[in-house]
Amino acid sequence: MIKMQKLNLIELYEMQRYKKEKEYYQKENERLREFSLELFKEGFRLGFKKGYSEAMEKAVKE
Repeated sequence: MIKMQKLNLIELYEMQRYKKEKEYYQKENERLREFSLELFKEGFRLGFKKGYSEAMEKAVKE
């Protein structure tokens, strides 16, 4: 009987640990997703700005 209780406690502990790890990884994934989106936006903005500047320079030269 005591062995069964120990097994149940271990199983409960493992389930709780798994749930906490899953929550942690979900939060970390969301944080990284937001960070990646910000990097993409910044890269797009810089690329657009550079392309626009180059196009304006060409237009002025012509």
